[in-house]
Amino acid sequence: MKRLYIFLLLFISTCSLYSQKPKKLFRSDSVLELTITMPLKDVINNRKERQEYDSKLSYTAADGTAFEHAIKVKVRGKTRAFKQICTFPPLELGFDKKDTENSIFKGQKKMKLVAHCQNDRSFEEYVQREYLIYKMYQHITPISFNVRLCRITYVDENKPKQQNIHYGFLIESIKDVAKRNDLTVFKGKLRNQETLNKDNLDKLIFFEYLIGNLDWSITERHNMKVLIGDKGALPVAVPYDFDYSGLVNTPYALPPEELNLPDVRTRLFRGFCRKDNYQETINFYKGIENDLRSELTNLSSLNGKSVNSVSKYMDGFFEILNSDKDVDKKIVRACKVDHKHAYEYN
Repeated sequence: MKRLYIFLLLFISTCSLYSQKPKKLFRSDSVLELTITMPLKDVINNRKERQEYDSKLSYTAADGTAFEHAIKVKVRGKTRAFKQICTFPPLELGFDKKDTENSIFKGQKKMKLVAHCQNDRSFEEYVQREYLIYKMYQHITPISFNVRLCRITYVDENKPKQQNIHYGFLIESIKDVAKRNDLTVFKGKLRNQETLNKDNLDKLIFFEYLIGNLDWSITERHNMKVLIGDKGALPVAVPYDFDYSGLVNTPYALPPEELNLPDVRTRLFRGFCRKDNYQETINFYKGIENDLRSELTNLSSLNGKSVNSVSKYMDGFFEILNSDKDVDKKIVRACKVDHKHAYEYN
């Protein structure tokens, strides 16, 4: 009876974790049609001072109701904020909470918008591939960013007849990710990646290996947020910014020079060695392969060439996992030196 009681408590706790809904904007995967009207040239050329500009965001709800919100817009980001990389940088959208009470943007204050970067059609595909990665990671853990794909009509308020339509996506705030999962943002120092929760860490490392991403660091908080639960619990990491991954394969993405790799499509395993040679994590990924691939199927706006490219790249990952020889060569022998975790593991 006691065991049953403990099981029920654990079951209820787990259900509670998964049942906490995201805010309204992220409860649908339909492509959101938006119009953003702003002083376009002023915004995208102000990349150093990053001044905020009064702008407008409008959309039509499913029931036909038209919404218009007064927003603040400014440039954000690091690499993609450089003009030589992106002629159109990523943006931050600032909302007035009182103005969004009956809108899908209810509860939003500051939002990250991943934009198309360049006007070339190929960049419409790159932004959707990156969106796809966020959706795939949601199958790994609920401690992940929600995203909403958008088709955005950009209107220059100084030249309203000149309008451009591009794909982009909005990202949930890290505070909302934490709140959904009964966690808080961890601001302390991390000695090394092994101070994280082991299950979270191992699945994260394999995911970065799956998408071919080397552009991250847990200790330096590079493209990585860290959350923590109750006192005594180990922190968990939440990855973001995947434009340097092999799965996205943007033309400006290069592997770190010190690794001497030919391109970002070349996978390199970056985990510490494990006594069980990651068998539990390997089995986990084998078990969710169809779920991960379903996100590619669901992304109907992606063109056939991109679908084939992404699918073949994923094939390479699962071919490794299904080959004992490749697991031994590319994971077991490639792992970093054995390192004792923050707690004992089998």
